[in-house]
Amino acid sequence: MPTISGLDVKKEITQQKLRNDEREALIAGFVRSCMSLSISLRSGLTLGLDCQTDFVREYIAAAMLRQFKMRPKSDESEFVYADCEKLLRMLGIFDPESDSYEVVSIPDRYGELIHAFVRGMFLGCGSFSVREAAADADAEGKTGGGYHLEFSVVSESLADELTDLLFKCGITVHKMMRSDKYVVYAKDSENVCNCLALMRLDNLVLKLTDTVITLSFKKDVNRRINCELANMTRTANAAVDVSEAIEYIDKVSGLDTLSPKLLEAADARRNSPDKTLSELAYELGISKSGLKHRYDKIVDIAAALKQRKQ
Repeated sequence: MPTISGLDVKKEITQQKLRNDEREALIAGFVRSCMSLSISLRSGLTLGLDCQTDFVREYIAAAMLRQFKMRPKSDESEFVYADCEKLLRMLGIFDPESDSYEVVSIPDRYGELIHAFVRGMFLGCGSFSVREAAADADAEGKTGGGYHLEFSVVSESLADELTDLLFKCGITVHKMMRSDKYVVYAKDSENVCNCLALMRLDNLVLKLTDTVITLSFKKDVNRRINCELANMTRTANAAVDVSEAIEYIDKVSGLDTLSPKLLEAADARRNSPDKTLSELAYELGISKSGLKHRYDKIVDIAAALKQRKQ
């Protein structure tokens, strides 16, 4: 079965060619989703970007250099931009007319470039997984597999803005808090596929669609098998109940106390204990429901005899 991971999503994002305006929107989404700010007397305001993986680090560094002619200083796990205030104002994260360092709402100009903006956010704080349900998950009452795409951000306001942004694109997501992060997530195949399509990751959409079909087929097969097993179990249990009722009646009052039709049905079951109800009905020349009705009467008669004896 084809599988997709969060790294697959990020790798396809980094392989896409971008126009200048798309590149700026991607950087804006990335910086907004994973930035950390600090202020010191020596260097002033500095911006840290948690790139998490090497190929994302290289991609963002190249995009920054090409878009803003900015060379980052690397300190192992982060890029630190010593002169970042201008960058943050250009990306619409700080208000260019304000003297404060307050993060403002997502600029409207990125609405037309939402595919690139969401790509950047996913590179900064996104994750994705597809899990196949265990064959015995339903029987044991456990949670099965499924699809999970999420954005994990530190700001509730950004989580709310992203939720609204995706909703306007027809994508339904949910919000929850995990530790000190706000998580915006989708867990059904339709909204996960739509989110990947929004980022214009066509190869992954096709691959996920194939995965959805495969998992759906497996679930249908397992459901059918479980249904057949349940029917077989019920049929076997019913045959045992009828056989026990017949033996009890024979022991207590004798089978000759039964009506001719019930006696005929009882003899058929005693002579062929392993046959199905359908096979016995065919041999007797009656309908399956008619034979079941006779056996129900035999079980009721045995129950009445037991109650009378008690």
